[in-house]
Amino acid sequence: MKYLSLALVSLLLGGCFLSSNYKHAEEFDLSPVSIRFSRPVSFGGFTNLSGSDRRFLVRDGVRTIRMEYSRWITTPDPMLIRALSAAIPDTVTDQPLPRCGVTLYRFGWQDDYAQLAATVVLTQNKKSCRWTFQTREKCAGKSSSERVAAMDQCVLRLAASIEAQLVKLPEQK
Repeated sequence: MKYLSLALVSLLLGGCFLSSNYKHAEEFDLSPVSIRFSRPVSFGGFTNLSGSDRRFLVRDGVRTIRMEYSRWITTPDPMLIRALSAAIPDTVTDQPLPRCGVTLYRFGWQDDYAQLAATVVLTQNKKSCRWTFQTREKCAGKSSSERVAAMDQCVLRLAASIEAQLVKLPEQK
C-alpha cells in the first residue's frame, strides 16, 4: 500500500512538471478579401486536394512538416469560401447567379513563401470558363501570423482573378 501511494504521488507530481511544458495551439483564419466583385456570384463545389488540413503545411526543401501548434480554425475550403464571400456585392437580383467552384491543389508554405494553386471554374448558363490560378507571396518572417498575412495576399489575388473573369461574362437579360 505504501508503494502504491508513493507511485501515485510520483505520477501526480510528474504530471504537474510535464504539464508546465504544455504549449497552447494558436488558431488562425483567413481575412475577408478587401475587394468587391462587380456582380454577385454564388460559391460552391470547393474541393481541397492540397493535403492541407487544419495544421499548417510547410515544405522545407524535400521535407513536408505539419505544424502542431499553428492551426487554421477549419480546413482551407470553408475558409476560402468565407474570405471570398466578402467580395460579393449586396445587390439583390432575381437573375441566375454565376457559380464559382475551386479545386485547391496547393495551400501552404514553401521556402518562406505562401503558395496557393487551384483550378477555378466559373459557370453561367451552361457555359464554363476554367483557368489555373497560381500565386505565391514572400512571408515577412517565420512567425505564424506573418505566414497567415502572406496567405491572405494570395487569397486576395485569387479574388482579383475571379473578378477579372466575372467582368467578361455577359449580363443576364
